[in-house]
Amino acid sequence: MKKEFIFVILLSALLITLVFFTTMPGRKRAEEKKNAETSVSETTPIVTTTEKKKPEIDADNPWAFYIVSRDYPLPEDFKVYPKKIQGDYEMDYRAANYFLDMKEAAAEEGIELTVISAKRSREYQKQLFDKEVESYKSQGLTDEEAFEAAREWVALPGESEHNSGLAVDLNSLDESFEESDAFKWLSDHAHEYGFILRYPKDKVGITGVQYEPWHYRFIGVYHATQIKEKGITLEEYYDEIWGEQ
Repeated sequence: MKKEFIFVILLSALLITLVFFTTMPGRKRAEEKKNAETSVSETTPIVTTTEKKKPEIDADNPWAFYIVSRDYPLPEDFKVYPKKIQGDYEMDYRAANYFLDMKEAAAEEGIELTVISAKRSREYQKQLFDKEVESYKSQGLTDEEAFEAAREWVALPGESEHNSGLAVDLNSLDESFEESDAFKWLSDHAHEYGFILRYPKDKVGITGVQYEPWHYRFIGVYHATQIKEKGITLEEYYDEIWGEQ
């Protein structure tokens, strides 16, 4: 009887240890997310459309709520503190934890989210842009024409959300991705993890960027949910908030 009791005790201790170590990554991400929700990075750009005081909103991750675009480029000294999310792909460590949770949740439902682009350096962004310009020049466009044509598809350094560490491209750089199960899952659940489809098909005139069903941007769960429910873009939502003053 004594041996059986000792065996039960040892088995229980082993199970507790296994549970502790197998759940450690998730618990670590949860703790990092909690710390990030109310943090404001000194390098986070404050993008405003007015000189009025920004309205008080009780939202998670306020540091992530800003626009990156032609009109609102990132400052030259902008820094990203990255965390790997897949292979060598990285995101801002605070957004990365939300993405990893989203990827895990999708996998539990049989959906694979594969990262094909994430954080980019300014140097790499310039390489992509220059390559696009050369592609148009090879088609007979002038330097100026090629430059403007390239901007329709590739952002200049500092004007790409990938430079912020808050954007991720998933699965395929083809519009047919919108017909996939992965896209349907993201359409239903991305906002639950703070992500939005950044460049919708019918909003090109507002975002200034062509439709990209693969491009998702982290802005926090509260703001992402508001945008999802309203069916609007980040630009429209941002203007809506300022318009309430």
